[in-house]
Amino acid sequence: MDWLHKSWVLEDTLYAPKRIVNNKGSNWYPHIIGSFYSQKNKCSVEYESLNERIFYSYLELDPFVFRYYVQPIEIPMITDKKEWFHIPDVLVFRQGSIPLLYQIKESPEDNDTKILQRNQACEQVCSANNWNYDVVYPKTLPETLKRNIHFLKGYLKKRIYYSQWDQKVLKRLKWLEPCSVEEISTSFVDSIDPLYIKPLVFHLIAHGYLQVDVNEKIDSRCIVTLNREMKTISILEART
Repeated sequence: MDWLHKSWVLEDTLYAPKRIVNNKGSNWYPHIIGSFYSQKNKCSVEYESLNERIFYSYLELDPFVFRYYVQPIEIPMITDKKEWFHIPDVLVFRQGSIPLLYQIKESPEDNDTKILQRNQACEQVCSANNWNYDVVYPKTLPETLKRNIHFLKGYLKKRIYYSQWDQKVLKRLKWLEPCSVEEISTSFVDSIDPLYIKPLVFHLIAHGYLQVDVNEKIDSRCIVTLNREMKTISILEART
């Protein structure tokens, strides 16, 4: 599916959150219940667990994800002769793919009868709408990878001066790669303070222009190269 030039007016209304996040305990558990501003959705995204926070941050970093909707639909359920609605976690629109409905869980071992019933109901809805369905377990990711996701998410926002220097950084990296974030930053010392270039480099990593080993800690010492596997540069430009 091609989502590049799509208007999201209909989906923004249709898949608006179906449940208000209960942040009653956010003062005591600030990293479990809360919200952040989504650079992709241009609105606040609420999360109710550390798993959700990790996964939504990952979606923010995936350059091919154009839109995602948390708690997007209500699925009628009947258990023990009681009617209720199940609300899946997130619906994702990713370039080149049909919509993906995700359920975010703590562990693959969470497979009791109620969860299996919910998964079956989600699969039926996805089949009827030509969507894919999957269950993900973000907390099972390696600690370094989770740290990198959180770190790079902080560099997604574009600063005003970036547009004056981003192409210069990319062109210079063609000659210097592979090199560290520190090296590419200090190479501009005659023109600008390297402390201005360094966050730009992290910004380019976060948006997929530059490539790093995400299984190693991302910092000033990590090695960067141009991401030549990114075939559709216009997608990245649309995101920044």
